[in-house]
Amino acid sequence: MAALVAAAAGVLALSAWRAPFHLHLLKSVPAANAAMPAAPEAIRLWFSQPPELAVTSVKVTGPASAAVPLAPLAAGDSDLVVAPVKGKMAAGAYTVAWRTMAKDGHVARGTFAFTVKAR
Repeated sequence: MAALVAAAAGVLALSAWRAPFHLHLLKSVPAANAAMPAAPEAIRLWFSQPPELAVTSVKVTGPASAAVPLAPLAAGDSDLVVAPVKGKMAAGAYTVAWRTMAKDGHVARGTFAFTVKAR
């Protein structure tokens, strides 16, 4: 039994040690839970390591779960993905859902919300 507990503890320790090396979202513009005075011209996502742009997706939904049209994704610096907004964004709550993969093959995904204030 002690060997089983020790093995489980070792696996957990290894998982915790490796976790910082996987790709994750460092920051975004708009930021999570931001209240924007005007609609953003683009969604900008900075990652902890260069994402594979070919398999990266960004989706924005707004009031009444309406999809916001985006232009094709572009790379900024090596860790930045830019999703230019093509559609109109009225006042209301928006959700950004992103998915990408690092060169090591690990998939990362997440969501965050922001609000565009009424003028």
